[in-house]
Amino acid sequence: MVREQISFHEICSLLNLRTGQRYASPLEQVIHENRVVGLSRNIGILRGPLQELVYLSANCSPLRNMSGESCGCLVILRDVTHLRRLELKVENDHAYMRSVFSAAKVGLCVLNDQGAIVDINDSGLETMEISYNDAIGQQFGDAFRCENSFRSGCGHGHACRQCPIRRNIEAAIRDEHFESEVTAAMHSRRAPEPIWLKVFFSQAESNIGRQIIVAIVDISQRKKREAALDAARRTAEEASQTKSQFLANMSHEIRTPINGMNGMIDLTLRTRLDEEQRENLLSAKQCSEDLLRIINDLLDFSKLECGKMELEQLDFDLRRTLRCVCLVHRKVAKGKGLYFRPADYEQLPHYITGDPMRLRQIFHNLLTNAVKFTTDGGITVQGEKRRQGDQAVLWFAVRDTGIGMSFEEQKKLFKPFSQVDGSTTRKFGGTGLGLMIVKDLVESMGGQIEVHSAPHCGSEFAFWMPLREAAGESEESRERTVFINTRWNKQSAGPEASEKKEEDVGDIASLLAYCEQKLDEGDACE
Repeated sequence: MVREQISFHEICSLLNLRTGQRYASPLEQVIHENRVVGLSRNIGILRGPLQELVYLSANCSPLRNMSGESCGCLVILRDVTHLRRLELKVENDHAYMRSVFSAAKVGLCVLNDQGAIVDINDSGLETMEISYNDAIGQQFGDAFRCENSFRSGCGHGHACRQCPIRRNIEAAIRDEHFESEVTAAMHSRRAPEPIWLKVFFSQAESNIGRQIIVAIVDISQRKKREAALDAARRTAEEASQTKSQFLANMSHEIRTPINGMNGMIDLTLRTRLDEEQRENLLSAKQCSEDLLRIINDLLDFSKLECGKMELEQLDFDLRRTLRCVCLVHRKVAKGKGLYFRPADYEQLPHYITGDPMRLRQIFHNLLTNAVKFTTDGGITVQGEKRRQGDQAVLWFAVRDTGIGMSFEEQKKLFKPFSQVDGSTTRKFGGTGLGLMIVKDLVESMGGQIEVHSAPHCGSEFAFWMPLREAAGESEESRERTVFINTRWNKQSAGPEASEKKEEDVGDIASLLAYCEQKLDEGDACE
């Protein structure tokens, strides 16, 4: 019985599964060359009706007879489909990651555990201004032209101990969980300006060991913009400071002619004048004093803005100071048909250490606003000694029954040149600096101020400051005066003043003399 011979290709039709081309049988090569032959990668067969890919590995060995002649071939086939699919997945993943690595707009650099570059993408090469072949194998600082690497090489110079990039690379080599970021400058190959880099360090494990992943972002343009903005800011601050310093230095030069003008008007008012002349001079004096009040606010604002507002530390009579201020504003309130309730002076310490002129200025601004914005009811002043933690403080409040403010309107307070009603047709005038000056003065004294108000329910401005009691009044504080811009009854200032109307405005000296006279007579100024 003769057996039908079947060729190896009929049993196992080998194909290159990548190209689909037929693969020559290895048996002929084994027989002709009398050596062991295997299969190339990606060689296999198509199995079943679904033409499933089957990757094969083969070991084809020659068979010899007793005389050593080749008489056949022994073929051992192994199905390596699962293993090959895993390899293909790894290759695809590697190709994908490589494409992402190359296409990333952020510079990516891979270092080995010696700090040498083993891979770098196109963005990193562009930032480094170096070719791929020149970068591979170099230390990071050498490739990036670190200043320390010019003489001794990256990692070998004495200054490398302080280099932030080198320190982070060495830390990443030592610690497998190390992550960090740092900003540093490198030398540019194309321009004299340095390249500012934001460098991020992380790690990854591979088949060749631990690798350090360095992400590089060129922030040179941002640094230039920041430098330009910083220069512009400094220029603006210097210009603003120069302006503020000029205004602060012009204090006496601006005030002196206006005070002289007011004095001349006062002297003229004491001469014989007809009714029209007197009213014209009174109008001129009122305009002059309004101008002086605006200038005073602007000068105080300039001093506060440029840091030239200095507070004095004098021992003064607190009760007497408050009586004098309240007396003036009580007369103004009375002229509008309002009640005025001053503080209970017995609840306050007699003598304290501080700046009496600035304290009067605070009360003057608050009381002026209270009288200005109140048409019915009146004004109440409160003051008492309190404790705030371990600290003794003086607490004051100025309440009115005026128009009040909404929460949104209160947000505009304590800001320079800001008013609740900012329209040109507003009913109440002013520079919008008074409350801002009050806030700065209170805070300069170590205290705080706050406001409580509601529409048509009046307002309360309350502030506190640290209390330092004194044994008596210093001689220097007795000689201090303060300009108080208000209308008052000048009938007690002299025989000629009795002919003037209730609306007449007295000069500074007469006003203070009147207050001193009332205090000496025991008038409580209430």
